[in-house]
Amino acid sequence: MRIVVLETDLFPDRKTVEEALAWLKEGSPAHYLSRHDLRERTSTEREWDELLEAILVADLTVTM
Repeated sequence: MRIVVLETDLFPDRKTVEEALAWLKEGSPAHYLSRHDLRERTSTEREWDELLEAILVADLTVTM
């Protein structure tokens, strides 16, 4: 499963989500996590394009 993680600091329950993602990643090598830090506003247009492509092909997108 391809999982995209969007780091935003919007939600206070980050610890629980981190634990669940770690469990998924450790539980099966078939899971691939791709993390993108959206807290920094210095992203280039190419980085935004890469993020959009990752979201489009992902099986699951998680916002933290």
